[in-house]
Amino acid sequence: MLGLAIHTCSPQLGLMLQTVEPTTGPITADPVNRHQVWDLGREVSSHLHVKLMEFIQPYSWQDLSFVAVAKGPGGFTGTRIGVVAARTLAQQLEIPLFGVSSLAAIAAQSIQQTCLEQTRLERTQLDQTQLDQTQRQPEPTIAVTMPAKRDAVYGAIYQAKGEDLIVVRTEEVVPEGEWAEILQGWERPLHQVTTGANAGTANSVTGVMHLATVRWQQQERPDWSSVMPFYGQHPVHR
Repeated sequence: MLGLAIHTCSPQLGLMLQTVEPTTGPITADPVNRHQVWDLGREVSSHLHVKLMEFIQPYSWQDLSFVAVAKGPGGFTGTRIGVVAARTLAQQLEIPLFGVSSLAAIAAQSIQQTCLEQTRLERTQLDQTQLDQTQRQPEPTIAVTMPAKRDAVYGAIYQAKGEDLIVVRTEEVVPEGEWAEILQGWERPLHQVTTGANAGTANSVTGVMHLATVRWQQQERPDWSSVMPFYGQHPVHR
């Protein structure tokens, strides 16, 4: 079983293909796990379908068990193109479609990086006391901030729980000063992740795949029609 993740919410295109292991039974002998990012700028719509067909090789569309897509917030045109492509694939293939918040994907990617760093630490010659301290760290609360228009930001706060994320403060557009006050007054320590104004976030396609896989393992099977783009701010609103 293969999952395909798509991220087009920034000036980049991110794709990921991964074997989805069953909750029971033998593990795949040669699992697939690869992702790639292209800086396409305004050319995402022109290249998305070609890149998809090239990236999925040597597999076919019929090998997919689900599709996942970053549904925003992000650029209006890119977000819409990615969601429409994912909806079309899932509808035609009659497979589930997971819509994942761009902010949640960034949070999940941050957790993945932290886990990798901890694994590297555990493989070094640490004394047992230092190892115990590393392992006793609580699951983090993560605040994600992404610049929006008109002196505002997209903000959300998540609590890590095992492999999953719990939404503590939902994704929304907040005036920049108000968001800073919210973070400063938060009652628990926060791991803060901030993206730049024009930063490509397509590398967090790994976070899209991770959260979709968690939901798949939890037996969720959302219909393609349930996934809608979240723009946050209307591109022509003043």
